[in-house]
Amino acid sequence: MLFQIIQPAEALRPYISRYVFVKAEGSTDTMTPPDDDPRFVNGKHVQQLLPNYGSLIFQRNVTTDIHGTVSDGLVLLGANQTTLGLTTLSGWFEGMMLDFEPGGMHALLHIDLQQLSGKVLTAQSYGDEGLLQLDHIFRSTPAAEHIAPLIDAFFLGHLPHNDDPNYTRLRRVIAACDEAKGNISAAEMASVACLGERQFLRIFRTYVGIPPKQFIRLRRFHRTIQTMQQQAADGKPIDLMSIALQHGYYDLSHMALEFQQMGCVSPSHFRMLGIPLTADFSVFFA
Repeated sequence: MLFQIIQPAEALRPYISRYVFVKAEGSTDTMTPPDDDPRFVNGKHVQQLLPNYGSLIFQRNVTTDIHGTVSDGLVLLGANQTTLGLTTLSGWFEGMMLDFEPGGMHALLHIDLQQLSGKVLTAQSYGDEGLLQLDHIFRSTPAAEHIAPLIDAFFLGHLPHNDDPNYTRLRRVIAACDEAKGNISAAEMASVACLGERQFLRIFRTYVGIPPKQFIRLRRFHRTIQTMQQQAADGKPIDLMSIALQHGYYDLSHMALEFQQMGCVSPSHFRMLGIPLTADFSVFFA
């Protein structure tokens, strides 16, 4: 399996985390699925996509199954809290994942994340002209190093002309969540945003796609994985109990429960499967 991580243009980094290009190969005739390995199901190669805040995925020259959707081309994933399985029915996958920062998809594409939450839609079925342009870029450009500048150019042309006050409020709220290690209420988040609680909840769900309480869990999960992988990349021992307390879990059992619910694996199993793809947290398991 080959991964290539490309950072977006600097002006896009508040909105887009990274571009991840991946190639995975394997014959469905020769694969023997290990009993304890979630990467293989009935001899077919499976990429596990971690919970995210909304993503675009492009799949080239392969029929795949994402969360019940069979497609080839550009698909939109709304914010989700569970691991999604991307199954390569042919044993070969080539594609790209564009991973957004919280609120980034709405800011750049004006997509209501609340309506997209938990859904998987193709660019064709969504019918947005901008997404169809992106689909064309992917289909007509085979090399990852050539695709990234074209994607940059597309999104640089979609940057908000003026500072979006709600997106600015959202960034302040996320910083407050991180500082509080997730121990913050929706009312406190609304206060940080200088909005009434009802107005804040409506705007938050439009930009992020999930309620604040669910977002806090997802954010903590992501930051925990980031710490685990950074320590692995630095050659440091990974003390799961210390990491659990560092990120605001009550104890290791609390962190293990969150991992099972959101990542479908235990922290120790993830440590074995997911380290290290990048210095940042994985978008795919290894």
